[in-house]
Amino acid sequence: MEHFNGSDYPTVYHGMVSWRGETGGGGGGLSWQSDSTLGREEVRALAGGLPRVFALVQEAEGEGEEIMARLVAYGLALPGGDAATVGAVRGFGRWTSARSAAYRLGSDLVWLGDGDG
Repeated sequence: MEHFNGSDYPTVYHGMVSWRGETGGGGGGLSWQSDSTLGREEVRALAGGLPRVFALVQEAEGEGEEIMARLVAYGLALPGGDAATVGAVRGFGRWTSARSAAYRLGSDLVWLGDGDG
């Protein structure tokens, strides 16, 4: 089975002392510090490219010749091929590909942003 729901993974806490319910270093917000000298291009090379954003939509016939569409989910296709979706109404999923998510959810895949899939 390729779809995972949220209960399959442990809770992720963000911030330096979030285990006590606080965030950041006491300054009221999350803080991030990195000693990494890697630049944007080095990170892109390590990741194998950039993620791509997509939407999953379902078409339905309206009154007369009008065609209606319904947004099912937004998604992010990772450079390695895996994809993650966040439902427009509820839920999220993890998939082997954006095309697989579209097929399993009975939706059309629409790439958003630069380039076509």
